Formats: sequence, structure tokens, C-alpha cells
Amino acid sequence: MDRSAEVIVVGGGIIGCSIAAELARSGTQVLLLERYEIASAASGRNHGLIFYPQTEVTGPLYRASHEMYRRLRDVTEIDLGLGDTPAGFIILISHESEWDAAETEARASALGGVEIERLDSAQLAEAEPNVAEGHLGGWFIGDGYVLDPAALTLATALEADALGAAIKTHTDVKQIMTRKGRTSGVATDKGIFEADVVVDAAGPWASKLARSAGLDLALQGARGWLLLTQAVAPLARHLLESSGWHLMAGEPGPLAVTVGGFAAEDEPRAPDVGLLIQQNSTGHVLLGGSRISSTRDDPEGFEVTREIARRAVGAIPALSEVPLTAVWSGVRPMSSDGYPLIGWMPEIEGLFVASGHGGQGMILGGGTGRLSAQLIRGEDPFVDPTAFDPGRFGLKRA
Repeated sequence: MDRSAEVIVVGGGIIGCSIAAELARSGTQVLLLERYEIASAASGRNHGLIFYPQTEVTGPLYRASHEMYRRLRDVTEIDLGLGDTPAGFIILISHESEWDAAETEARASALGGVEIERLDSAQLAEAEPNVAEGHLGGWFIGDGYVLDPAALTLATALEADALGAAIKTHTDVKQIMTRKGRTSGVATDKGIFEADVVVDAAGPWASKLARSAGLDLALQGARGWLLLTQAVAPLARHLLESSGWHLMAGEPGPLAVTVGGFAAEDEPRAPDVGLLIQQNSTGHVLLGGSRISSTRDDPEGFEVTREIARRAVGAIPALSEVPLTAVWSGVRPMSSDGYPLIGWMPEIEGLFVASGHGGQGMILGGGTGRLSAQLIRGEDPFVDPTAFDPGRFGLKRA
């Protein structure tokens, strides 16, 4: 077994798989290590929505990702579920106080060329006849491409493999190894693997991995819960969401957990609960909309699933009698300024980080792979990476 490579990528989610594929495409000898299976964490546990990220800071990453996913769809044997027409969002308005946040989100989407329209109550009822009476209206946003996130991640991994990347699953990386201020490889439960470059693409576990090299990353885990129903006749023609649910550009998400607050049980860990109703082409309805600070592997915050269900029934009463088939959660890696970390760690030569995408891993994954490969190979990047510099917060020694 070959235990060396030019680049070792740690993490088998959409970010790590995209980086491995892009490096292999350019002829780099790359080894991807994943502690469980491909797409076993957040990359296989999300809504699978691709939409404009409402800022031109990450807009180029989104456009590159969408183009790459369409190309992959046309060459892979795996059904990615990606169509050419957006499902369209409707932000539901229940109270007058919700109009401002909804309009802010809509107008931010319009900056990316997305069609938007304010709907009154009659227009909302016509667009979504199953929505409960009493809503004041909504904002239509002509965006939101639906895909199967696990299938996309798997197809990306298989493409990386076909391009020459080596992929080892069920290999837990315990430590990034360094020698004289630069990376020398990783130590795993399957032995030591050597490389001059190590890419930390371990999602919410990227901070833990960085600490093994003596560094702290400005990342916080945020757990989100999803509920899935049996397939039913059409109930929602669009993606339905509550006002203010999507984080706007630069918003960091849940606050970090502190020792004092945790001890006093006065920590700001109350879940941020919204609503997102997504009926897929199969008829299954996916219900989501929660964020809670996450500090452990075993799931916390299960109680929010009942609140999500209550809000879903409040929006579409007909959901009340629809059987549930599954409930699960995933942890998103959130940065402290809402933008991903993509780039070299300044204190350790050869250590590259790609994490902190929050709820936009799918949206930015392909573009992150392309940008990362360019930076690692010393090529001119297709987008200015300054905003994603991992050192922008001031690095702390762990």
C-alpha cells in the first residue's frame, strides 16, 4: 500500500472530494482520507439546494460550482437529481414585522440577476393554494436548484478516483504531523501517511484537526435537523421558507459556547428555528430550519424537530396527517464572519484549510475545489481569495 502522496486531503464531504478531483485533474498525486464513508456527515444530510449566495464575495464560487455540477451530471452514471429549472422560493409572511427581512433577502438575491416579486395574499394563495389562510403574502425568489447532495458528493469522489486520486475511507486522521515548521503527513488509525501538503477539509471537525498541529481555527459547529415524510400528492409548488431564516452574507450564525455560560446554564444555545418546506419530485417532503451551537458528536437539540413540525403544519395544514419516515441532523462548520476559510495557514508551511462554509457547502463546494487546487499548485486563482484567508482572524496557538 502506498503511504505517501504529494497532497493529503482530510475529509470525504463535498469540499474534500471536490479538492481531490480538481487536484487529480491537474496531475497532482493526491490521497483523500475519510474517517467514515463518503458523504456520511453534513454533505449527505442537507436539503441539497443550490442558489445564489446573495453576495459577490462568494458569487464566483457559486457560479463555478453550479457549472461544475452540471458538467458532472452530464457525464456520470449516478442520478444527481439536478434539473435546469429552479424550484423558486417563496418567503411566507405571517406578520407585518416580517416584511423587512424578507425584502432584504429578496433584494440581495436580485443582485445576482435572480427574478423577485412581492406577492400579496391573493397572489400567494394562487401560487400556493395549500398554504394556510391568514398569511399576508410573501416574496417570490426565482432561484433554488434541487439536487441529491449525497449522490453529488459520491459522484465527485468517483470522478476523483477515475482521475487518479487514491481514496481511503474508514481511516481516522488523529494528527497532522509537522517537522521543523512544515507538514510532513498525518497519523491515522491505519498508520502514518506522508505528504508535503495536508488539506484540512474536515468540516466541523476541521478545528479539532488543526489543534493537533497546535492551531485554533475560528470555526463553530451548528447542528441542523431535518424531517422527511412519505411521498404524497403535491402540497408545495415552491420552496417555502420563513422570513429571516437564511443567514445573510457576513452573518456568523450561532454564538460560541463559553465555559461560564455552560456552567450557569445561561449559555446562548437556544436554537435558531425557522422553516423550510421542500417537496421533491418524488413527492417526499423535507422539513428543516434549525441551527444550534454544537460541541459534540452525539446529536443535541432534538427537541427542535417538534417545533419544525409545528411550524410546517401551521404553514400547510394538510401536512398534519402525512406520515414521517425519518428524522436526522448534520453539523455545519460556521466561521465567525460567515465566510469560508480557504487558504494556507501562515504558521505552518504546507497546511491548507478549506472549511467554514456553514450551510453553503453544496453551493460553494465545486468552486472551493477549483480555487483550492489552484492555490495549492501555485496557479493564478479564478477569484480573489483574500476574503477567505484563514489567517484573517489572527491565529491562536492551541
